[in-house]
Amino acid sequence: MNVQEIIAQLTEKFGGSFDVSKVTEALKGIDLKNISFPDIVSKLHADGLLKNVNLDSVKGGVLDGLKEKAGGMLGNMFGKK
Repeated sequence: MNVQEIIAQLTEKFGGSFDVSKVTEALKGIDLKNISFPDIVSKLHADGLLKNVNLDSVKGGVLDGLKEKAGGMLGNMFGKK
């Protein structure tokens, strides 16, 4: 994931409630290939760059995606009919 993709996801999720230039600057020193979106949001929130953000909504969305993927994998393993 690159900085532009992260900015797009943040904008989609939180609207314009953050300073794009400050977020971009904060992301420059991070290896974005090995970090998840919720971890990025948590870091930006901890740095005070995302105010009024519900972190549970970000984590909840990721958990729902993981549950769906796991359900699909288990269905395939057990010969879902």
